[in-house]
Amino acid sequence: MLFLAIRQLLSRPQQTILTLIGIMLGSAAYVTFSGIMLGFQVYITDQLINNDAQIRISPRDESLTEETFSGVFFPDTEVRWIRPPSGRTDSTQLTNASGWFEKLDHDPRVVAYAPQLARQVIYVNGSTSIPGRIIGIDPKRQTRVTTIESSVTEGNLDDLIRGGATIMMGAGLIEKLGARKGDNVQIVTPRGQRYPLRIAGVINTGNRMLDETIVYASITTVQRVTGSSGEISDIVIRVQDVSQAASIATEWAVYSRDKVQSWDQTYESILSVFRMQDIVRNTTTFTIILVVAFGIYNILNMVVNQKKKEIAILRSVGFDRGDTIRLFVIQGVLLGFIGAFLGLILGAIANSFIDGMPIGSAPKSGSIRPAMGVMIISWDYLIFVKAFFLAFLSSFVASFIPARAASRLSPVEIIRSSGT
Repeated sequence: MLFLAIRQLLSRPQQTILTLIGIMLGSAAYVTFSGIMLGFQVYITDQLINNDAQIRISPRDESLTEETFSGVFFPDTEVRWIRPPSGRTDSTQLTNASGWFEKLDHDPRVVAYAPQLARQVIYVNGSTSIPGRIIGIDPKRQTRVTTIESSVTEGNLDDLIRGGATIMMGAGLIEKLGARKGDNVQIVTPRGQRYPLRIAGVINTGNRMLDETIVYASITTVQRVTGSSGEISDIVIRVQDVSQAASIATEWAVYSRDKVQSWDQTYESILSVFRMQDIVRNTTTFTIILVVAFGIYNILNMVVNQKKKEIAILRSVGFDRGDTIRLFVIQGVLLGFIGAFLGLILGAIANSFIDGMPIGSAPKSGSIRPAMGVMIISWDYLIFVKAFFLAFLSSFVASFIPARAASRLSPVEIIRSSGT
């Protein structure tokens, strides 16, 4: 049976080669598209998970409504508002930071956590003043939760503890201020007070919005210069299983009025873009595979019409319907197997060429590095497995339909029609 299938494929080399090329290009396209899109998604997801908290506990900002003041006034008192309350509560610290610390210390799902204190200030260097944010951290705890240490291009995070009134400034912000490492800059707090701080290092995350506003200092320094002694505004947390971050955050949210959000809840809009990319990728691939399947169907359908005499002879010498179906299905399966295998090789070659390809021009010395300076390709083995089975399955289905039609041909009717 296999010999007959191969013989029929070789008897029409041009059609066979064109079909193989179609299957090969379809499989290669799936591998390449998936590698590029999933590589981008993996990179962005890694940045979201590791550069920031997997779970963040922060003060809850609530909109003021009439219900906000329910129970505040004396019982049985009728309150009529001349102007209903509006605006938002502006809480700048956690309601019970020590309680959260105790809970996190005893939760086995927590790998590490770190307190933070974030405040809005104005940075002044000479005649230049720029609004920004200063975040007080515990360097040793922070490095266990996030990958901030890998973003430090000059200096060391431990300098924040050793140097007293020192800061680590974002590359974009330090560029706008016209300063450099070792310079002193003034910060102006919301209360109008000025404090000099020395730049001990530079942070370059590749995120321009972050690098042009962010400054890190020790949490004690921020508490002192902003008059926030003992205050904590955020707790950033790293958990053992990042996929369970959302369920853990939802569970913890009932324990306090503080806001508890996981990374995927915070960046839900970005993840929705990923889902849209998956739909586009799968739709494009399905279209390509569908075209290939129609090509296989048309070719085998033509073969059935051209090989009616051979089919009649085979049926006459003992081939039943099942044998006839297997003969043509084997041809489709062989085309699918060889074409898919060659497509995987071609896709892997294309991905290896694209992987690491520079995107845009190289950053200048001292400027903000791009968030993604080179193409990143995902080499997940499931991409290749799915590409192979998609091509193989489509070849099988496309060959089964004409094979079934061929099995229904009657030898007597074929001979009669040939004679007339």
